[in-house]
Amino acid sequence: MYLVTVQEDRAIVEASLGGRIDSLEMRAFAEDLEEVLESLGANRFYLLIDHSRAKTFDGEAAMILSDLKDKAFGFGAEKIVTMACDEDEIARHTTTRLQQVLEGREQFCLEMPAMQAPSWQRVAVLRAA
Repeated sequence: MYLVTVQEDRAIVEASLGGRIDSLEMRAFAEDLEEVLESLGANRFYLLIDHSRAKTFDGEAAMILSDLKDKAFGFGAEKIVTMACDEDEIARHTTTRLQQVLEGREQFCLEMPAMQAPSWQRVAVLRAA
């Protein structure tokens, strides 16, 4: 089960995954999220992914999610923040996505940090006003 919401005014896309996530479910999620990101036509946005409530995450599903994150960067994601269920999962995902984490483009956490509108967007809103 998954849910994708878009906060266009804040340039934030939120995705929540829960329950049993197998490769079929992850493929459906990836297709839907790609459609959303493509329809935005945004240059820059934050992507928040919460899979802390997912009960199982098979190896192929994890690989699909990793590929999806790379595609999100291609669509203009400025930063991807992922909420995991425990420290072991954070370590596993950080190891898999180490280069992006070291570059500051990706972050894993146990609690979703408070996200404000990205700084580039606040500047654009101030200029438009």
